[in-house]
Formats: sequence, C-alpha cells, structure tokens
Amino acid sequence: MILLENVKLAMQSLRLNPLRTVLTLIGIAVGIAAVLYVVVLGEITQRRINDRLESLGSNVLMIRPGFGHRHGVRTASGVVNLKWDDAREIENSSGVINVCVPTYSASAMTEYQDKNWSTRVTGTTPDYETVNNSSPIEGRYFTEAELMERSQVCIIGATVHTELFGDVSPVGQSILIRSKRFEVIGLLGAVGESWFNPDDQIFMPLTTAQERLYGVDNLSSILAQLKSSDDYEEALFDIEHILRRNHRLRPDQDNDFRVRRQDFFLATIQDTNKELADFIILIALISLVVGGIGIANVMLVSVAERVREIGIRRAVGANKAMIIAQFLTEAVALGLVGGLIGIVGGMAFNRLIIGQELILPWFWMFNSGLICMTIGVVAGVYPAFRAANIDVIDALHHE
Repeated sequence: MILLENVKLAMQSLRLNPLRTVLTLIGIAVGIAAVLYVVVLGEITQRRINDRLESLGSNVLMIRPGFGHRHGVRTASGVVNLKWDDAREIENSSGVINVCVPTYSASAMTEYQDKNWSTRVTGTTPDYETVNNSSPIEGRYFTEAELMERSQVCIIGATVHTELFGDVSPVGQSILIRSKRFEVIGLLGAVGESWFNPDDQIFMPLTTAQERLYGVDNLSSILAQLKSSDDYEEALFDIEHILRRNHRLRPDQDNDFRVRRQDFFLATIQDTNKELADFIILIALISLVVGGIGIANVMLVSVAERVREIGIRRAVGANKAMIIAQFLTEAVALGLVGGLIGIVGGMAFNRLIIGQELILPWFWMFNSGLICMTIGVVAGVYPAFRAANIDVIDALHHE
C-alpha cells in the first residue's frame, strides 16, 4: 500500500510540472532509443554478413595478384601475372581442389534506352555459379558453349537492374556495355553489402570480357574450391608450388600473388562492425548518464519547491525513510517512463528507418529497463536524503 501511495504521489508531482517532466523524459528516451537502434542495426548487419559467409562457404580460396614494386618499394598497384593457364594447372595438379574459377573484373559504363550506370563487369566461367552460390532468380547463367563462342550475353545484379530497368524484367532485353550490345539472360537476387557491393555487378563469359571488351589475357583473381575446408594447408602448398614455378620465382623472392580464404574479408568486416557498434553503444550509454544528471537536477528542484510539503508530512508522522522512499519513487518513475518511451520509440524508429522486420532485442530491452531504474535510483539518492534531512520546524515556516 505504501508503495502504491508513493507511486500515486510521484505521478501527481510529475504532472504538476509537465514541461520539466517531458524534457527530462526526452533525455532518457533518446538515450534508450539510440542504444536499441544501434543494437538492431548491428543485429541486421550481423545476419547479412552471416548469410553471406554461409553462401561463400569456408572452402573457397581467393588467389589474387601480388603488389607491384618500384625501385624496391611496394606500391598499391597489383602486378599482372595470373593467367587462365594457372587456374587450369592448379585444378588439374592439386588433389585437394575441386575446381578453379578464373575471373577478370573491371569497371564499365552501361546503357539502356535513356539510362546509364557505371558498374563493375566480371568475366568468369559457368562454374562461378556453383562455387559462389550465385544462381539467377530469373533467367539462366551462361553456358560452356557461350564461353567458347565469346557470346555477348550477361547476367546483371540487383543494383544494376534497379538503376537501368526499374521494376521491369531485364531478361531478354539488350543493353550496351562499353558501347557493345549484350543480351541480358539472367537476373541475380539481392545479396547485400560486404566488402564491396556484390549487387552492383554484371557477369559475362570470361572470353567475352577479356577479348571483346578489354583486350587482356590476365586475370583479376582465381577462386579455388577445396574438397574439404580441412585441406587448406595442403591446398595452399599446392598453389604456392605451382604459381612460383610458373612465374619463375627464385627461392629468395617473395610470392607475387596472395592467397586468402574468401570468407576472410567478411569475417574481418564482422569484427570491425562489432567494435564500431560497441563504441556507439558506449556513446549512447553516456547520453543516458547525461539523462540521469537531468533527473537529479529535476529532483533537487522538486525538493527545493516542496520544502513545506515535506515539513507537513514529517509533522503528521512520516519518518525519514518514508520521505526517502517518496522521492526515490519519483526518480525511478522518471527513469522507467523515459525508458518505456525510448523502447517504444526506438522500435518504431527502427521499423521506419531500417525498414526490416520488427526485431525485438529482448536482452537489451530488459537491460534498458534495469539501466533506467538504476539511473533513477542513483540520481534520486542525494535529493531524497536531502529532503529527508530538512529540519521540520524550518520546513513548516518555509514560504
């Protein structure tokens, strides 16, 4: 009963100063909403990265050219040394590699009717569809025959589709890539962000990209699919042995190529995103501390304004513990109401801005309530004890 009475008195006190109460609640609510927004955004990003990691698998190695050197100093530019023959020899010679997929990528301007878009063109082989789990959601992938015939066909990513075609199906349409006409035979589904935007790409036969578009014979990378993820060390040994021999490297020379697990890039981004999210949550928690200071300030003002009320309650029998409980209840009520507003507002903001399904981070929602309650208690302790220690006689004579 005493608790319910304190809660009733707290609500009445807060309603007496609506503007002050609202401003204090906003300070708490914004902090809680910021925490939940970062948590939900991090959860969505984590899911996308995990989905991407699962699609890539842990048994695909990416072989890329090494860094160039000038006057003995390594430069940012890559060397031009990977060839299709390298990919064929690795596939044929290694007993732990299923298939090697050569790729060549470069930027290009694309056009469709009155629209144009700069994107990345990747030439590869039909095995890319299986190794990289990139089957079209509409249309088909190109065939071995189209690879051998240097056919001018392509599969476009979701971003390219949106920029050039909008909502219209692209399959069967013709687009210009570097002023050459290509037939769109497939559309890939949206993948989402990774270390670059995989949706902003066009895929075509490797022979077409190398010979018809860019006039090159080197590769940008080789994807080597292992028979088992446990074969990483043996596959790495085979790749180094074959490429060092093909590139005529002396024993004292460094590799002029780099080998990485394809999921290494996303795992690195995953760790970076987690660190960034933790940092932003820390900033949001600091804003909650500022909100707690606001509660303490409001409670101190409330004590100063209600000295006579405190004296009357003490005179009719209320002890110090009751006064402390009353003002602590008011402080906790401010924190909890602000937290509730922050939770509801944060979820609504997430749904509106992020545009994903409603994700309810129960762990953080529960912790947000505890944090707000703790802030209310901590912020209300000093004002409550100050109120309890007011001299009764002085309080009764206070105007």
